[in-house]
Amino acid sequence: MNRVREWTVPIGRQVDGSPWPLRFVEITASAPGPTTGFVAGLWGDKPLGVLTLHELVDTLTELPLAGTVLLCPAVNLPALAAGTRVSPDHHQLNRRFPGSPTGFLTDQIAHALHATLTEHCSTVVDLHSGTPTMALRYTYDFGDLDLSVAFGQLPVVVDHAYPTQLSAVLARGGVPSCLPEFGGGPFRESTAGIAGCLNVLRYRGQLDSPLTGPPTVPVIRDLHLVLPSTTGVLVGTLGPGDVGATVPTGVLGWVTNVLTGERVEEFVVERPGGILLMASASPAMVAPGAYAFMIGFPFQERPLPATGSAPSVP
Repeated sequence: MNRVREWTVPIGRQVDGSPWPLRFVEITASAPGPTTGFVAGLWGDKPLGVLTLHELVDTLTELPLAGTVLLCPAVNLPALAAGTRVSPDHHQLNRRFPGSPTGFLTDQIAHALHATLTEHCSTVVDLHSGTPTMALRYTYDFGDLDLSVAFGQLPVVVDHAYPTQLSAVLARGGVPSCLPEFGGGPFRESTAGIAGCLNVLRYRGQLDSPLTGPPTVPVIRDLHLVLPSTTGVLVGTLGPGDVGATVPTGVLGWVTNVLTGERVEEFVVERPGGILLMASASPAMVAPGAYAFMIGFPFQERPLPATGSAPSVP
């Protein structure tokens, strides 16, 4: 039977004087092995990842594990309470690592999370998800391609990291990490997230069973992000339900002027072979810079690694 314990790291002060709790759940098996961390809820508008990690806790409690799994299902409580990507102090948590023990609450959360993960974990998965109006399907890589591919289920995007993301800071400090984005729109289930997390544990030798999902995943460097440059109604020929599909050449969408009905901006795909990695629901009002679509063009297919093939770690 796996041993389960939990603790909280207090952060800052709420208006009533109580701290914001950063809650961790630790699942430890009797068999020795590494420690893998899973976190979710860095953005407040992506609760599917939060629910997925709570489900993963229940799943792992009964599985024959080796080593330890550390989970933090709901990192950014202030942003989750507001339901917004940007935290109430006007900062984006996953652009603030490694954080600071003082100052903005977002920086304090970043500091506490980073310090706890680096103390306990030798690999970390930062689980993200889509929203009710936006579907996502890819994994960001941070220099350990085998780890990113091991998550499976999703295409892997390389060479697109921000230096102050959690995974980027962890990787620079010697803790391999990846950032899967899954679900959203009509994809309301945690299935892909759970399957990917279990695959990482298989790759790390903490579960003794074959990795699941497609035998290979596309690896992508060339991204085409579609952002409207004008206010109006976004209309797409593809939508959230098409994420993961190959994008045909031709018109992908456009923006219509609400006053005149004129099509004022058009988005055309000229290159074949792209995969739809992100799509927003439409018709919807958009402003300049809104996320509309993202297309990735693979340069290789990479097979899933074998169970227990991760490099040994302390």
